[in-house]
Amino acid sequence: MRSGCPSGVHDRHYVVAEVSCRGQQRNRQRNGFHLPIVHTRQPDLSPMTRSSFKQRGLSLISLMIALTIGVFLLAGLFTVWFQTRQTFQTQGQLTQLQDSERMALTLMANTVQTGGYFPIAANYSSTPPSTPYTQGNVFTVTSPFTAAGQFIYGTHSSTGNDTLTIRYMTDSNTLDCQGQTEPNATLVTNTFQIDTNGNLTCTVSYSSTTKTAQLISGIASFTVLYGVSTTNSGSTTQYMTADKVSAQWPSVRSINLQLQFANPLAGQPGQNALPVISRLVAVTQTKST
Repeated sequence: MRSGCPSGVHDRHYVVAEVSCRGQQRNRQRNGFHLPIVHTRQPDLSPMTRSSFKQRGLSLISLMIALTIGVFLLAGLFTVWFQTRQTFQTQGQLTQLQDSERMALTLMANTVQTGGYFPIAANYSSTPPSTPYTQGNVFTVTSPFTAAGQFIYGTHSSTGNDTLTIRYMTDSNTLDCQGQTEPNATLVTNTFQIDTNGNLTCTVSYSSTTKTAQLISGIASFTVLYGVSTTNSGSTTQYMTADKVSAQWPSVRSINLQLQFANPLAGQPGQNALPVISRLVAVTQTKST
């Protein structure tokens, strides 16, 4: 017959001191009464509950795998970002360079179209000059110009470093190749060429003043072709370099300006290493008297 005290040997879910329990029973027997002994039993833990207590956190291997995957993803994102940023910067540089060259061609074209201009003397003085303003009288023979009335001159280089010289007489609104104005009725000469650092420069000369300014950089070559009317018809019949024009400078009717530059996108599919930007400009026709 069971004494009513739990046994730690037979029931592993209870932690009750058997000796203490039996001592309490003897005390109650001496006092003459017996109280029922009630024992509480904790509910058994289900296998799922026990498993949830055992499976906590990540193993070291799982953590290392997750970190490795994360590193590869970050490396891929960084590569895409870097390539996109590099392409954007390169294209921005190319666009800026092309814009600069278009601006340089515009400046040269404006200068070419100004070549041979001279104002009406009566617009600036009530007393006419002793020598009337005519093309032959204004544009006299002065180095490097070899003929009276000549306002265009150039040199040719086999290395792609041509020069172009234009002269004109100013009025109050005439701009030179540097975007500046000179005093009225001043004979001004503008010369374009490339310096030793690959910069397209413009030199303005008048009276005893000479000033040079850099227009753009990164130019590989500057070539000028002159459209000459070899039949004196007034229309261009042949384009030639300056060394071939010789004594035909008064017969130049148009000028083809060509700038070649280093392409920052060279090496990529469809990209020319040395693209050329050109502009054809008509020469102002004046009657020499």
